[in-house]
Amino acid sequence: MLFPCHRTSADQLVVEIHDVIDCYDEERARRDLCVLIARSGARTVIIDVRTPLVTAGMVRVLLRVRQEALGRDTAISVVARRPLARKVFRVCGVDRHLRVTATLSGARALTRRCPRRPAGQGRNSGKPG
Repeated sequence: MLFPCHRTSADQLVVEIHDVIDCYDEERARRDLCVLIARSGARTVIIDVRTPLVTAGMVRVLLRVRQEALGRDTAISVVARRPLARKVFRVCGVDRHLRVTATLSGARALTRRCPRRPAGQGRNSGKPG
């Protein structure tokens, strides 16, 4: 899938989702997002949901991408510009696992406050944590 992206700083990437992700696109979307994030080397990623429709497939993809990003010590936040999209995240309880905001500036502010692990203290470092 095509996910336009741009950097807002050296360690922050914004990825835009313009298309609906349904059950048929789910695995490909997850894989493409994970590859994009891994190759970027960004410490924080903001996923900007531009589509008016948030499906169960999109919710699953975002949760799985978040899980993989955590393994790389990458923080994820989501911009859901439309009130109905934010309501879907809230009703599904996803907002307990993903930082969801209405604006890009709100997401940038949230990611600035994300605690960082010291170097070598990542989830996969083999050290108790």
